[in-house]
Amino acid sequence: MRWRTMERTMPLAVPRDGIWLGLAHTLEGTVRRSPYARQILGSQPFNDARTRWTDADLMFLRSALERLYEARGHIRMHELAADCALSLRQFERRFKQRIGLSPKMFARILRFEALLDAFIREPAFSFADAASRLGFHDQAHVIHEFKTWAGCTPTAFLVRAKQRKMQGPIVPDLRHAMMPLYMV
Repeated sequence: MRWRTMERTMPLAVPRDGIWLGLAHTLEGTVRRSPYARQILGSQPFNDARTRWTDADLMFLRSALERLYEARGHIRMHELAADCALSLRQFERRFKQRIGLSPKMFARILRFEALLDAFIREPAFSFADAASRLGFHDQAHVIHEFKTWAGCTPTAFLVRAKQRKMQGPIVPDLRHAMMPLYMV
């Protein structure tokens, strides 16, 4: 990544671990599962947003992303904005300019990741439990989010997950796994 000074462009060092690696894995996994996400995250504004970060942007994003991941997407945006010492409108605008999607959309993705994790760890996890524990309105909301971000129903996803589990890991040795495409 690069940022502009008066007349020359200088490289901006974005760490490739911690919260940034988490961001890359979240985006990569979401894009692989959902045509809807592929459309959003493959857009020009999303890709352009990451090329203009400054050191101040990195600090802002680190703070916002850490809170979002900590809350697993279940946080009110005005609280998040206050934590970043910005008004809600300023926070939303700055986040969208820097990440390429709104903080609410990103929170939805994180909440879905938490849902996915819950279903994988506990296959007997009911939709009602998911709704109450993870901040969804009801079972229908859980199923709707699943269809949006996974491209299938939760039941179909669990059937595929069981089939994959029986086939063994996709990447047998994690040390040789490739870096995510959406590495910042």
